[in-house]
Amino acid sequence: MARETICVILIFLPVISFCVPTSWACSCAQTAPGTCPDLKEAGISFVGTVIDIENPPNERRGADQSGFSRYRFRVDESINGLDVKEIDIYSGRGGGDCSYHFQLGEAYFVNPHGNNGQFFATICSNTQPAADAGALISELRARRDGKPYASVYGVLRRTQQPYAWTISDGYDRPLPETTVELRSPNRTFSAQTDKNGVYRFYELPVDTYHFAATLPANLELAQTILSDPLPPITVPENACYQQDLDALPTGRIRGRVISPDGLPLKNADVALFRADRYKEADMGWWEYQDEEKGHFEFEHVSPGKYIVVFHNSNRSDPDMPYPRTFYPASPDLKSAMPITIEEGQQVLNADIHVTGGPATRALTVRVQWTDNPTPDDVFVSAQAADGSQTFAKKLSAGLFQIIVFRGVRYTIYAQQDCGLRWEGNIGTPIGRRETERIEVDGSDDRTPDVSLSLQDDTTCKPYQRQKTASVPN
Repeated sequence: MARETICVILIFLPVISFCVPTSWACSCAQTAPGTCPDLKEAGISFVGTVIDIENPPNERRGADQSGFSRYRFRVDESINGLDVKEIDIYSGRGGGDCSYHFQLGEAYFVNPHGNNGQFFATICSNTQPAADAGALISELRARRDGKPYASVYGVLRRTQQPYAWTISDGYDRPLPETTVELRSPNRTFSAQTDKNGVYRFYELPVDTYHFAATLPANLELAQTILSDPLPPITVPENACYQQDLDALPTGRIRGRVISPDGLPLKNADVALFRADRYKEADMGWWEYQDEEKGHFEFEHVSPGKYIVVFHNSNRSDPDMPYPRTFYPASPDLKSAMPITIEEGQQVLNADIHVTGGPATRALTVRVQWTDNPTPDDVFVSAQAADGSQTFAKKLSAGLFQIIVFRGVRYTIYAQQDCGLRWEGNIGTPIGRRETERIEVDGSDDRTPDVSLSLQDDTTCKPYQRQKTASVPN
């Protein structure tokens, strides 16, 4: 196909049939450009409309997501390898299992893979709404019909960061009549986008290229979510590679979360919301205050009116004891000052000043383990009477520091997870080792440190955190 992706499954519980464990996470990685494969060997692909759904996904939190959904498609156009009028496509029903959740009555380009005579769709393929697949479909038609096809092509879009709390309706759109360039140390090639924002480069020489585009001053080529610049691509001989390009706004909000002593807080969490979408229960577009730089920053912010808020969860945490605070120093939304971003505007002084919060103190915890020095996978925690837990920062081997609230009693202990015993893709917990538990009063300054020891000689291997498996396109 024009673009290939790999679906990586992080498996934590047994695999059931077609890679559908009870609990997993899905991540798709786009492959680098390769030599264009024979279309006939690339599996079936078609444009079709969903006319029936059996056992649809249940999006409700906590719902049973086992089994498969069956989607009946009317085949509107066969791109490759299909000569039927209707076909059944299957997919999982979970939210993190790489499954594709089609909608009744909607048209799609479908690029499934076969498994025991059945066809399955995943998000880690070219499967997508037909309205978004124009560039891909036109290139596949050219290959199917023996016509010239592009070495590198894609859609140039004006877009924004994909966070539900900050998305501006109607902002995203293709950019027509815009120059796109592929630059290498040896040469530069130019192409013009069509009315749908599609660019195409034909018969590119083998080389490594960087993308560039002639954009308005308030836009720049970038990656959504990631702060790294757009990576180069290496084009081989006879390539047919799709890369859509995102032109993101240059708007920016930067500031510091300032503690009562006038210094930037370490690891402060800050959230951004459109002013009409703020909710206390939501996460928002979330960033950390960089400990080295001493500030937080929201890059590629689209025009609009925003609310900036520190520690929106307002969770009681001795490591971050200050209450929810809105820019510039407001305890509630009513008195918060919104920040308005115009096209390309950069607000670089959005400092938030925090005050209040319960008193805390630091405890030093010394750990003597059976193994010497104390292994890296040993951690120290303190559990409060209400069940809340806080974790210690490791200072050196066997030496930790933990922050606790004054006026709260804690049970402090050290623990080592002994990992999983793997048989294929099935991981069985082995267990854990734990020190004695010591009670400490957070207000008792006479106890500045705690010593914990483990004399258990049970073998405990390092924790194997995940196994991976690949799901084919």
